[in-house]
Amino acid sequence: MQAFLQQNPNPGLETVCLPGPTCGSNENGMPQYCREVETELCFVCRRCGRAYPQESTLLAHQRSCYLGNQQRRGALRLVQTRYACSLCESGVPTRVYNTLSGWRRHAETLQHRARHEAVQERQQQQQQQQQFADGGAQSGEETNPLTDEMEDVVNQITLLAARAAAESTGQPQAGERAGQDNNNGPDAKRQKLVQEVAALAGAR
Repeated sequence: MQAFLQQNPNPGLETVCLPGPTCGSNENGMPQYCREVETELCFVCRRCGRAYPQESTLLAHQRSCYLGNQQRRGALRLVQTRYACSLCESGVPTRVYNTLSGWRRHAETLQHRARHEAVQERQQQQQQQQQFADGGAQSGEETNPLTDEMEDVVNQITLLAARAAAESTGQPQAGERAGQDNNNGPDAKRQKLVQEVAALAGAR
């Protein structure tokens, strides 16, 4: 530490991040809901190398340590990376873990697991609601054309039936009835109507 302080005599406050413990590998990436946070370890006076837990106590010390040379006053703020749970504490964490192994032990607690399961249930419900909404929109788009088509078929069949009824109720003169061809009889008209309806339904 003394060698580092002598190599960096610049005034002011400088932050130095110290490496954390290596217990707990993160080769596969950070676990879900695990986030890194910086925690303050102490403040070190550049001139004498003494460490203080708070900046206020450091400043009180430096008033005498840098007596007559306050403009050259300098210090180091030592921090270290630790781990917090973003699921259990979304804001400023009140509990931090020195290692990933410590955080994983926290992830096995009933409190963490219950919150994790609640989040998963909410996500599944949202997915189901979205799928239901998408499926309803698609079925509505497919139903409308089919309904219109069937209505068109019914209307045309009704017109054909009305036309056949009107033709069958006509009363021709006696001379005309004698000269009618057999193809214009009621049986022939009904057969023609059936053929038209069958052709119309086959086209649909």
